[in-house]
Amino acid sequence: MKQALKLTFVALLILTSLPAASAAFNGTLAVGTPVELNATDLTAICRDISRDGNSAWIELEKDGEVRYSHILKPGDPIVYESDSGLLTYQIDATFHGTQTNMAKISQIDPAGIDMGALRTRPDSILLGIGERRNLSDGTEIVHKMMGVNGDKALIELVGDGMGQYSHILKEGDPIVYKNDSDEWAAYRIDAIFHGIEHDMIELSPVDQPIDPSTIDFNYVEGLWDNFILDVGAEKDIGSGTTLRCTGIDMTDGVAWVELSKNGTVQYSHILKEGECATYEYSGMLHACEVHRVFTGVGGNLVEFSPVKVSEIDAASIPDRSEYVMVGLGVPVELSGGAELLCKQIDLGGEAVWIEIERSGHEKFEKVINRTHPSFAYRVDDTEYVYDLEAVFRGKEKSAIEISFAGSSPVVDGGADILNHTPAPTVPAFTASGAIVVLGLLAVVRGRRRRHS
Repeated sequence: MKQALKLTFVALLILTSLPAASAAFNGTLAVGTPVELNATDLTAICRDISRDGNSAWIELEKDGEVRYSHILKPGDPIVYESDSGLLTYQIDATFHGTQTNMAKISQIDPAGIDMGALRTRPDSILLGIGERRNLSDGTEIVHKMMGVNGDKALIELVGDGMGQYSHILKEGDPIVYKNDSDEWAAYRIDAIFHGIEHDMIELSPVDQPIDPSTIDFNYVEGLWDNFILDVGAEKDIGSGTTLRCTGIDMTDGVAWVELSKNGTVQYSHILKEGECATYEYSGMLHACEVHRVFTGVGGNLVEFSPVKVSEIDAASIPDRSEYVMVGLGVPVELSGGAELLCKQIDLGGEAVWIEIERSGHEKFEKVINRTHPSFAYRVDDTEYVYDLEAVFRGKEKSAIEISFAGSSPVVDGGADILNHTPAPTVPAFTASGAIVVLGLLAVVRGRRRRHS
């Protein structure tokens, strides 16, 4: 509700300042409509608005030539050195509406801008999907694909004498490589723009020599052994173990990963970004991390990062050996002879509608989610508890993973409670504690009567 009111306010703020056809510029840029800036020879135009309404592609033109072109968010400054002096504006708001898309800008005092922290540069690069650019050192950078959520991009670097650089990156990530002169070179992804009409990324170079404090070289070196798999593709990761990406969740960020040996699947689990698939070889634990999951406009990919044996923290990796995979619509037997059916998974992949059937008892249904991931059922005099560990909503198949949390005898001898969610253990009330609580309730009721 608050978000809707906020958007409405922004829309009204912008619409009330829409210029007449012949009026001078007053701060509003409707997408595709050039506007002359006051006291300059420049024309400002908003080329596009992102689909989430949080950024805009702004250009300044003079005599039909683009002089300024950047992806900006609300609060970002527009700084341009014009013939008549320094031109400084600020993005006040961006708006993606059902009928109108626009950005609102206002002129600001340049004294209030930290020029040292300015993100936009004259040598920044804008690349649409499929576009490539030859950099000054002979390296070619390619924007291969963009994620459907507009927060990731598949980037490749190609150059003589350098290895293939292919990674799934986010805003703020560095692109670090060695050029033909064997010197470190770097670019930074300043923006990933999933627009209404255009999809692009904005890159800016990191000045040489590179300040090591601005680049996490441990992170960069950790990417060297990474590899990318399409859905259904396999890779031998050593010791006769084959890694396979079975599927990618439609909501992005989750992958179904399998490890096989001699054609037999030994590991099949749903993993989020940052989680590891593990296997043993020669008495030692090995791991491969799901670095990035990519649901792209033109394909689905997973980038994996092998983990060095010396860096594996076994204590931080959950033991998934007892997890139970439950496919959507496929009954699975649980403890006590009960049967679990995953009936539906919500579109956001957060909530799951389940049904439990116990021999000799009526069926009952329940919705579990990330906030309340546990469910319990009773068979005879025993209560069984399971936890929801992972949810996977794929394009072709969907599933959940659950784990057995424990069982306990039911000694109350009361009625069989079907739809029961286990609650944290709470100390029983003493008689004096009950008296105190009743007294507090009486005080609260008295105050309510007086206020009413």
